[in-house]
Amino acid sequence: MKWFVTLKTTFKDKFFKSNLKKNFVDLEKGKQLYSTSHFQEAIIHLDNVVNYEFDSKAYELRASCFQKLEHHYKAIEDFDKVIEFNPLEFSYYYHRAVSKKAVFDFTGQIQDLHNCIHYYKKNKNIEVGLLKTFETDLINAGNHIEKLKYNISSFHHNSYLEIKALLNDCFYQIKKIRLKRNKIRTPFRQIKKKGYQL
Repeated sequence: MKWFVTLKTTFKDKFFKSNLKKNFVDLEKGKQLYSTSHFQEAIIHLDNVVNYEFDSKAYELRASCFQKLEHHYKAIEDFDKVIEFNPLEFSYYYHRAVSKKAVFDFTGQIQDLHNCIHYYKKNKNIEVGLLKTFETDLINAGNHIEKLKYNISSFHHNSYLEIKALLNDCFYQIKKIRLKRNKIRTPFRQIKKKGYQL
């Protein structure tokens, strides 16, 4: 009986190691195909990875592939899983907001942009270009909500006033981030003007 347990354990270990190796190969192949814009083929390899185990990188890549192929509902599902695994990464919220916009879920887009900005402000490398992108997306989403406000009484269980408050908070947070960024940069400019070396 002991030999059977040993044989079973050995078989399980070999099977597990071979699957890990296969997952690694599939993930790398998926990355390679994604980088060469072969999204449909990349999804096949990434499916193999996520069917065997949870791998946030595989879900993230597969979500991006779905987005490129305009399968936005599937992209949203995969970004949901990635965000569940790492809820502090602002870029995941932004990418999911892009797909929500594509399926006309403007309330969801605004909520994701709000979360994106919330976690982005904790980032040490603030880029003006990204803030402008967030702001532009919020303005566009707000314009869509304004057009719909007379036709729909509630947007995905949120009232118009709640959405407007969320939009205003987003713009306020962006303003705070810009002010903070300018405060940090100002002393360095003053030092350079006076001729001091850093």
